[in-house]
Amino acid sequence: MGAATREFKQIVRKLMRTPGFTAIALLTLAVGIGANTAIFSVVEGVLLRPLQYPDADELVGLWHTAPGLDIQEFEQSNTSYTLYRERSQTFSEIGLVGRRAVIISGTGEPARVLAATATASLFRVLGTPAELGRTFSENEDDPGGPQVAVIGYDMWQERYGGREDVLGQTVAIDNAPFEIVGVMPAGFEYPQEGTRIWTPHVIGPEDLGPANFSYWGIGRLAPGATLEMAQSEVASILPLMPEVYPGEITSAMMEGAGFAPVLTSMKEDVVGDVGDMLWILLGTVTFVLLIACANVANLFLVRAEGRQREMAVRTAMGAGRGAIVRAFLTESVVLSMVGGVIGIGLAFAGVKALVAMGPENLPRLGEIGLHVSVLAFTGLVSLLAGLLFGAVPAYKYGRPILTMALKEGGRGGSLGKETHRANNVLVAAQVALALMLLIGSGLMARSFFELRQIDPGFEHENLLTFDLSMIPSEVETSARSGAFFQETLDNIGALPGVVSVGASTSLPFSEGWSNNAMIVEGRPLAEGDLPPIVQTNVVAPGFFETMGIDLIEGRLIERRDHEQLTNVALVSRTAAEQFWPGESPLGRRVAPTLPRDANDAPWMTIVGVVDDFLINGLMDDPVPMVYYPMVASEARFLTVVTRLAITVKTSTDPRTILPAVRNEIWALDSRLPIANVQTGDELMADASARMSFTLVMLAIAAVVALLLGTIGVYGVISYIVSRRLREFGIRMAMGAADVEIRKMVVGQGVKVAGIGVLIGLAGGFFLTRLMEVLLFGVSATDPLTFATFAIVLLGVAALASYLPARRASSVDPAEALRYE
Repeated sequence: MGAATREFKQIVRKLMRTPGFTAIALLTLAVGIGANTAIFSVVEGVLLRPLQYPDADELVGLWHTAPGLDIQEFEQSNTSYTLYRERSQTFSEIGLVGRRAVIISGTGEPARVLAATATASLFRVLGTPAELGRTFSENEDDPGGPQVAVIGYDMWQERYGGREDVLGQTVAIDNAPFEIVGVMPAGFEYPQEGTRIWTPHVIGPEDLGPANFSYWGIGRLAPGATLEMAQSEVASILPLMPEVYPGEITSAMMEGAGFAPVLTSMKEDVVGDVGDMLWILLGTVTFVLLIACANVANLFLVRAEGRQREMAVRTAMGAGRGAIVRAFLTESVVLSMVGGVIGIGLAFAGVKALVAMGPENLPRLGEIGLHVSVLAFTGLVSLLAGLLFGAVPAYKYGRPILTMALKEGGRGGSLGKETHRANNVLVAAQVALALMLLIGSGLMARSFFELRQIDPGFEHENLLTFDLSMIPSEVETSARSGAFFQETLDNIGALPGVVSVGASTSLPFSEGWSNNAMIVEGRPLAEGDLPPIVQTNVVAPGFFETMGIDLIEGRLIERRDHEQLTNVALVSRTAAEQFWPGESPLGRRVAPTLPRDANDAPWMTIVGVVDDFLINGLMDDPVPMVYYPMVASEARFLTVVTRLAITVKTSTDPRTILPAVRNEIWALDSRLPIANVQTGDELMADASARMSFTLVMLAIAAVVALLLGTIGVYGVISYIVSRRLREFGIRMAMGAADVEIRKMVVGQGVKVAGIGVLIGLAGGFFLTRLMEVLLFGVSATDPLTFATFAIVLLGVAALASYLPARRASSVDPAEALRYE
């Protein structure tokens, strides 16, 4: 231990004697290691970190697919859940949960929060007991059971001050009283982030049969069972559903739709499709670290050449090659580990920035941090980086040539030429890696630009949107809710600065869109045929004008349609082209639901065709859509609307009218909160948030890589100039002009960079193909992007070489010859 301590102190003293070298090396390493630590913390928190539930690898999501309806994945129904729970042997327990937004009151101001209806089995499946009190008992999700609720930790703290006497208190949920029986632990927000309260999911006999596939199913595998075994078993159970629980779905319909179960690990459900993006980002910052290592290796090479005499003396005194190699590696590892410590400090700030910048749809965002596993990763990366850049000088100078090193003039011999070659190789590698990063970020920038050029089909400037909900228990008919919402819209429309106002059940790029079957008059379904599935939206007068969605044919839904209870509908351009190709759909009739009796179909007459607008994402194609009025005489076939997304077009900054809008709503009913307030510009930003986040990360990495690559070129050319001062002096003494010397030096830098550019172009051609899943509107091998950044990098290399070139051309021949 004493010898190791002495060696460590000796290394520290050596590093302190060269503060410039040490500072540059530490900063370079800290940036590279810190960037890797920050991005790995995201990868670890989102992809690698186990879920918070006990034995989370046993948790399985239960979904369905219907390729015959072009539906890749959809949820469970009360019927399928009950059937699986009764007959499955591969699951120890299965739970069901529904998602909704509710208005809570009773303590503090009314608020609209995310809520869930959960079977009593759900909490047992997840293995998460209550922090305080209990979860639901078995009978509490039976019909006629008690009105109880479990609240989330955040709601407990915010509305009840974390008091333990919250148990037994009553909370009003949509104006209905529920007794609080438990508080969930901090961080528990299943089924989605932000869930604040859970009530029992009641399944009565009348709920078994209807085709309402809108609930999440989650199961825990029984001991010894595997995901494959469960998939096979559930696939054999599902076909029994029409027989065991007869309802709207028949065996022929299931067969025609290709109706089948899809089982996935819960972690796969939680993480979704962000894995490709995060692994690409981690690979990107790994390139930054490699560039940093190459930079420090170059510094070590220059420093090591100046220490040849020292190494030669140590060899002459009996030190073996192993001791010299160990000295180089120990010094590099010490330097790298200190750089890693500094890098952790940079990563701490970087992680905070990443979490703040991260898109809201990035899963497990709140679980990202510098955990023990992340710090262990940093330590390993620091060690490997130290061994990597320390191996270069250790290999070259681990066996010094005594006679050459001890000669006074030895610094100009073959070892110097070998060092030059090694420097050039490392710089070429830096340039190649930097070019690959620049190309990757350039492709993302092109994709982002193309994405922002897409016409979403609506006008988002000066647009304010928010959700407004009525208390469902107080709404008996659609006429009642329609009258309330119409009065609200009229009052908001009369405010100064409001150009127009409208409302709909769903907005672009938001949740809440419904896939529903639609019957087209004159096209009867044969036995086993499936009705077409379309997106449906209930709209109020003024919606299309406010959103700037063009009317193509016919008319829009008007106030008189609500007042006179006319059964009308609108269809989108895509729907019209799909169902009535080459014809006008005006006057045709559709039914918004699948009736048990064909003679009882609630026919709605199409009175207009509107243009398409994007609803799922900027990269998705328009889908067929049908719009219905808030109130119609056939409303018994439609859900009574108790929540609408209000849209307000303004002549000024849309957020400035929010207080006045809130006052108008509270003048009608002070119990109703507004939620999900967004401007149209924010809607658009959210639609491209994930690509924007990836672009920013890649751009930062590319800029750092360019900076390090530039420093590398500058450092090597400066070193070459310092080693060739005597040569330049002789050339100038023999009549060489200043410009010739500058061309020679700059040419040397551009030559080395050119080799790196060629390697980078070849590497980029293959590596950018891995980015295809993130790109939009641009090829992974886009020649313009490749050529542009190759030219940019060569230009930067020329500029980096120019300062040393000026120094070389300003050498006084007499001074250079005397110095040498």
